[in-house]
Amino acid sequence: MKQVTLNIPESKFSFFMKLVRALNFVEVADSLQIENDLSPAQKETWQNVKTGFEELKMVEQGKRKARPIQDLINELEA
Repeated sequence: MKQVTLNIPESKFSFFMKLVRALNFVEVADSLQIENDLSPAQKETWQNVKTGFEELKMVEQGKRKARPIQDLINELEA
């Protein structure tokens, strides 16, 4: 079986998923089920990754201020 990763605009996602699920030869992985199968440590790591990406989106949208990398390095060295 082959696997494909697609980027679908949010406004078209619902339609696209209905279309794909109508195809009897396509298997759609349920992201919630995948998350439920993670160990507690994996869930914590996954949540941290998701939070990081959400914060990155907010920085890119100007809704949150980014922190200079040098500040982070200085904090880690202290």
